[in-house]
Amino acid sequence: MKAFKEKIPGILLAVFVGITGRLVGNFVPNIGGVTIAIILGFLAGNIFRLDSNYAKGIKFVEKKILSLAIMLMGLKLQMDVLAELGISSIVIIIIMVTLTVFVGSLIGRLCGLSNSFSILLGIGNGICGSSAIAAAAPIVSNNEEEIGLSVSVVNLLGTFGIFILPVITGLLKLNETTSGLMIGSTLQATGQVVAAGFSISDLTGEVATIVKMARILMLGPVVLLLSFLFGKKDNSLDNNVSIPPFIIGFFIFSIIGTLQILPVGVVQSLKYTGKLLLTVAMAGIGLRIRISSLINQGPKALLVGLLIFVVQLVSITGLIYFFLLK
Repeated sequence: MKAFKEKIPGILLAVFVGITGRLVGNFVPNIGGVTIAIILGFLAGNIFRLDSNYAKGIKFVEKKILSLAIMLMGLKLQMDVLAELGISSIVIIIIMVTLTVFVGSLIGRLCGLSNSFSILLGIGNGICGSSAIAAAAPIVSNNEEEIGLSVSVVNLLGTFGIFILPVITGLLKLNETTSGLMIGSTLQATGQVVAAGFSISDLTGEVATIVKMARILMLGPVVLLLSFLFGKKDNSLDNNVSIPPFIIGFFIFSIIGTLQILPVGVVQSLKYTGKLLLTVAMAGIGLRIRISSLINQGPKALLVGLLIFVVQLVSITGLIYFFLLK
């Protein structure tokens, strides 16, 4: 009990910053509450000198609350969305996700970023932005600066993409369906996909959203693969790589969401709770980011993210013409 009491100041601070970020995010949906929470946490952590009384609670939020948020994210997955896509579209999505994560890792390393930082940028761009980074972070990186910068860079690029993607699809003379495929395959956050897709037409928005949902389905397998590649070995289990409990919980909740075995009201409440917990966890990460790391690695991370985004655009254009417009 005493140990938990020591965590209360840090937990309350992260909750306050997270809720504030969520509220502010309602007024700037293209940026989102998660990014706002990181920014507010970063500002609070650098403007005010937080003493050691906050450290344990912030670390608890960053680790435990984040794990719970990731598990609840599984409810967002609807595996039956694959039935609405053709084989060619599914192949394109798999290629795009795989290519983006791989190329992201390669470009990041070539630009001098750590392997973990590079993977976070790749998986954030390749799958579902902040949520993908949050899910992969406990496995590949313990560095709060890397996690926070990855989320910020990916969301910044996605916000830029909302305005540039409709222009690009017009210049390429893509039809409504292929425009939706391009938008759904490249933009990072679901809200960004919806905003860009429906700005063209209802059909484009619907296709883009379905494609985006299919990308999100890749999160579970990718994170599971990362747990085997980067997970710590447990000597008590004959050196088998242990699967983090939050991944098991993630898959359980994804099955629950697909089978729709819980009342709609309960599912909606759990989804909202998951979003709120994720925002609080990101606030905790923001509170631990120091301005020195932002100055040292921020520009380089932005460059890597931009290069990944360019590779995505070139790749999806080639795949659309090869599979669908040849």
